[in-house]
Amino acid sequence: MANPSILVELPADRSKLGRISLRDANGALWGPAACYGKADAQSASAHGNPQRDPLQPFGDTPLGSYACAIGRPAVTPRISRSYGPNGYVVLRAVSGPAKTAEQNGRFGLLIHGGDLNAAGKLRPTFGCVRVGNEDLKALLAKIEPLVRSGLQCEIVER
Repeated sequence: MANPSILVELPADRSKLGRISLRDANGALWGPAACYGKADAQSASAHGNPQRDPLQPFGDTPLGSYACAIGRPAVTPRISRSYGPNGYVVLRAVSGPAKTAEQNGRFGLLIHGGDLNAAGKLRPTFGCVRVGNEDLKALLAKIEPLVRSGLQCEIVER
């Protein structure tokens, strides 16, 4: 890992939190922060994926390698609730299960924020990685100058 990259470490039990960090060969440049890679069970089931299979649409976040870009949509109440007010990291599958998932119709995967649930915890997504809004804001500030040089994200199981 010569160039800085985002590392997302997700537990096998996706009901538990993972962690996200920005790292280079010398260690952490930012983080770790809590993240969540669990798909919303109701949505997954409604879209024919009741097991939340990461290789199928609406499943848990697929492991693998991704290229990164930054997205900054116009902030509306719906966008802010779902994705947070700061923008997001767009993930494009490069290799591993992520590439297989893409071939199976998985697309639009992001690292994003959004409102917490009623208990004040990170909510499931439709297969993305969710982080707290303030953590995402800090991550975006760190990666902004790195994206043009081909920033990568590795999503692994820990």
